[in-house]
Amino acid sequence: MALLTQYASFFVSPFGEPTVCDELNSFLRSHRIVNVDKRLVDGERGTGWLFLVEYGTETRSASANQPRTDYREVLTEQEFAVFEKLRELRKTVAEKGSVPVYSVFTNDQLAAMVKKIPATLKDIAAFPGVGEARTKQFGEQFLKFFAQLSPQVDEKSQPTS
Repeated sequence: MALLTQYASFFVSPFGEPTVCDELNSFLRSHRIVNVDKRLVDGERGTGWLFLVEYGTETRSASANQPRTDYREVLTEQEFAVFEKLRELRKTVAEKGSVPVYSVFTNDQLAAMVKKIPATLKDIAAFPGVGEARTKQFGEQFLKFFAQLSPQVDEKSQPTS
């Protein structure tokens, strides 16, 4: 699946109907959000916040016909154990945020984190497909997870030179 980027805008007035906020929140929960930009505007519709939401929709691509990755084959036994714990954390985070698990991090991104354990938010943002929005929204929770790993697991998961 490839991600097709689309945009939606919402105007929220401090004196407007609360249903606009409900619509915005519902939209954010039900889509794969790439970025949200908000600006205070004073225009013909009055003064309020304009939200420009960049979101993705999945489209079929040539890679969709490729077989799924078996992470048991790609990762070592110890790395796979960490990967499984990351998937559990991702599921918990997704349920709390009422978002699909893939909008937190994909399996490929989790596997990349296992291979090269991030120490900072900048490290998380450097993984392919992880943008600023996801880093801000979910990065700290995953950094806490990695900080709690034993040093032995951490050392064995790092590539050797």
